[in-house]
Amino acid sequence: MRLSWGLLVVLAAVVAGKGKKHKHHKPGRAVLDRLSSTTLSEVPGGGTADGGLLPAPLDAAAYSTVFANATCGDNGPEDYCRDTPGKRGLVCDVCEGVDGSPARRHQAALALDGDPATWWQSPTLAGGEEFSHVELIATLPAKMELLHVIIKSGPSPRPLAWSLEISPTEEGEEWNLIRAFGDREHCKRLWDLRPERRRRKVRGTKRMNRSDKPTCSTQFASPRPLENGEMHVGMGEGVVARRVRVSLRATHAAPTRQQYYTVRELTLAARCLCHGHADHCNVDIEGAQCVCSHGACGVHCERCCAGGAWRPSVSCDMLAEPSATDCSCGQRGNCSYDDTGAILCVNCTDNRAGPLCDRCLPGYYSALPDGPCVLCECDPEGSDGSCEWDKKLHRAICRCHPGYRGAQCDACMDPEAAFPGCAVEVTTPACKCDPRGIVDPTRICDEVCNCKANVIGERCDTCAAGHYGLSAALAAGCRPCYCSHVADTCGADREPGRDMVLPLGDAWLISDLDAKETYEPSVDEQGRPFLISYEIEGWENYYWLTNTFNGEQLSAYGGEIRSSIFWGVARGDTGGSPTTGPDVILVAADGTRLLYSNSSHEEPGRLELTAALVEGGWRSELGDMATRADLLDMLSDVHALMIRAHFHNDQDEVRMEGVEVRGAAGGVRERCACPPGYAGAHCELCAWTHARLRRAPGSRPAFECVPCPCNEHAGCRTVDGPCGQCQHNTTGLHCERCLPGHYGNPVQGACKPCACPLYLPSNNFSPNCALASAEGDDFVCTQCPDGYTGDHCEL
Repeated sequence: MRLSWGLLVVLAAVVAGKGKKHKHHKPGRAVLDRLSSTTLSEVPGGGTADGGLLPAPLDAAAYSTVFANATCGDNGPEDYCRDTPGKRGLVCDVCEGVDGSPARRHQAALALDGDPATWWQSPTLAGGEEFSHVELIATLPAKMELLHVIIKSGPSPRPLAWSLEISPTEEGEEWNLIRAFGDREHCKRLWDLRPERRRRKVRGTKRMNRSDKPTCSTQFASPRPLENGEMHVGMGEGVVARRVRVSLRATHAAPTRQQYYTVRELTLAARCLCHGHADHCNVDIEGAQCVCSHGACGVHCERCCAGGAWRPSVSCDMLAEPSATDCSCGQRGNCSYDDTGAILCVNCTDNRAGPLCDRCLPGYYSALPDGPCVLCECDPEGSDGSCEWDKKLHRAICRCHPGYRGAQCDACMDPEAAFPGCAVEVTTPACKCDPRGIVDPTRICDEVCNCKANVIGERCDTCAAGHYGLSAALAAGCRPCYCSHVADTCGADREPGRDMVLPLGDAWLISDLDAKETYEPSVDEQGRPFLISYEIEGWENYYWLTNTFNGEQLSAYGGEIRSSIFWGVARGDTGGSPTTGPDVILVAADGTRLLYSNSSHEEPGRLELTAALVEGGWRSELGDMATRADLLDMLSDVHALMIRAHFHNDQDEVRMEGVEVRGAAGGVRERCACPPGYAGAHCELCAWTHARLRRAPGSRPAFECVPCPCNEHAGCRTVDGPCGQCQHNTTGLHCERCLPGHYGNPVQGACKPCACPLYLPSNNFSPNCALASAEGDDFVCTQCPDGYTGDHCEL
């Protein structure tokens, strides 16, 4: 039996409260800390009972995705209530959907985010009895050995009845019940199982794997604790799983608005499935790759590199025929031989091709001689999709069509041309002037075309440098590039913008014109906020105010804000007059305000207010017309949205009916060619190797992307903070050193694996190597074993 079973039993007991309790304890942390510290020397036989190797366990939840078939707020805001510990009694709140406020969104992904203040929550049974059966499904990054599952509930009791199931596949309905939990009635009715009773352990008998025989336990059937209760399920020696399903079947008896499920944190203790041929593996959200030993190859070390017989935990060198050890295919593919006896590599891996699997498929490239072939990220408009690795630039360079340039062929060779139509030949019509780009569109047949301000070219068909989006609707012909004030080259973004519906309810306040005084309005049965005028008697002008449209909203440019409002006047009052004021106000994080329109509305009833998110209708508080840059500066960091609520001096009521932000049509927004360190359509983001440094208020640009002190091998949150996980085979506080078994200069480039003399583990005799000189790419193996010599242990 593997050591992991004993560890998990002991550690699960500690976490469950049988050991010392710690304040702010994270579920499963003790399990993972202890499992991660287990060395191979602690595992009998070097890892497994049959002498194989085992990778260290980890919390696979950090690299998993999760889906729930029902989540509160999916069908609109939903009230729920809960009993609380102590003397607080019954507390009620509202769960909102994905468009709600962050504190009231309880999506499935929050069960895996590691934040103790967030949780996933199901709908209440007030929405229907079908919500008594809800499923939460976590998909692991790859097929793994699941060892232990810990489920911590949020602000609700643990479920009365539930089960844990696993599936070895990523799709389909092949599920295996691991264990069920509930009271006697539910164990029998839902799973036809008798409740598990405690039995005295018989000395010398072998404990059965949890997956061998499903059982139903009453262990967690109590409604206490009222919140943050934990549920532990151990899988013995482990079960192979690709998906994990928590099937929630019954809640404790309570009013329907108190009957729902929550999961604050889901811990999935697992190890990579390496079949006893690896003691280490690399895991991320894209998958898991075992670092194979014993001459084994494959993602799970599921075959021998040289082909032939394979067995779990048994070295391929012991099983291989003598001639098989001469195979040089390595992990690139399986060995075979042609009619002359020459070696052929078949079943090429990692997108390779060729008789020796030593070339990449079209559209892929490899940075290392034996490295995997990675997809070329070339622009489909500007290239044929193929690329090559440039050793000097340390990046892939795409093969561009004529007229295109850039590493990804995403820019025009001609600086006056607009991407993506760089190389498109335009047939000159009989009348040569482009009506979109000339001052008078009726004069397309003039000998000399009179171009608009931001248009150039003999035909007035090209945007001037620093501009994009040639259009007849624009007085200047093209819009200036914004690019967050860090670049001046851009093209039109052809993707249409997305629509956004803002929540109602208590997401809105009533505010005075200067947003210095606010009042909380009432909310009707449909969740619509409303105000009776006498509640704020004495206020001259007032507005609806919300913070749900906030932060970076650059993608909204080119769209429009639409609001539907109902207002009325007191019956018989006709002596008053309409008020005048801006219909919509945007407030930036630095306090800057932009005002839209300055109109009056005389007829009471339903009113539709629309504010186009383009320059031309917005002005500053001083009355100056806002430029495109002014509006985009505002949308780069919005603090609040204000919509007019006072329209008449005799007004006695106003109600907010709905607000939405409509997305722009394709071609209105820009897509910039950002300088190094910047990313995003408007260069509004920092590259992963750079940290965002905010500049003084009023500065343009408002921020700077500063390189992390990690030699471009890791990200960081602050310039002087620690580096994240080092990439490209590097290590160290600043990713300044190569990992053991690799060589290179991480300060100037990446690190490559040692080949002493081959990459194949069975023919790689030195655990370390180093650069032969300060210049060039030659290396020497530094720890050739006795009996081997040469720069690469090749003699």
